[in-house]
Amino acid sequence: MKTTDFARAFGAAIALLAVNLLVAIAVVVFYRFVIEPGHPGEFYDEAAMRIAPWCSHIIGTALFFVVIRFVTARKPDRNGLLFAVVVSLFYAIIDSAMVGFASLVEVEFLLSMMAKLAAAVVGAGVATRTKVHATTTAES
Repeated sequence: MKTTDFARAFGAAIALLAVNLLVAIAVVVFYRFVIEPGHPGEFYDEAAMRIAPWCSHIIGTALFFVVIRFVTARKPDRNGLLFAVVVSLFYAIIDSAMVGFASLVEVEFLLSMMAKLAAAVVGAGVATRTKVHATTTAES
C-alpha cells in the first residue's frame, strides 16, 4: 500500500466512526420520542448506554462490510485485504482513544472490533472475487 492509501484508510476509519455515532444518536432519539416518550432525561441517558453499543455492533459491522467492499471495488489495484485490516486498526485506535483507551481491555469491545474486522475482510474478499470473476468473464 502507498502512503496515500494509509491516509485514505485513516479517513475511512474516521468516516465510519462518525456515521456509526450518528446512527446511534438517531436510534436513541427515535427511542426517546417514539418508543418511550415522556421520561426524565436520566432515563434516556441510561437507555443510551444500553442502545448505543448495540447500534455499533450491528450497524457498524454492516457499515464496515459495505464501505470496504465499495472502496475495494473502486480501486482494484489496491490490496483490499490489507486496506480492510488497516481501516479496522485505525478505527479501533480512534474509538478506544475517545474513551481514554479504557475499552481495550473490555471483551465486548474486542468482540465488536473482531466482528468489524471480519466484515471488512469479507467485504474486501467479495469485491476482489467479483473483480476477478468480471475479469475472467470479460476475457472469455
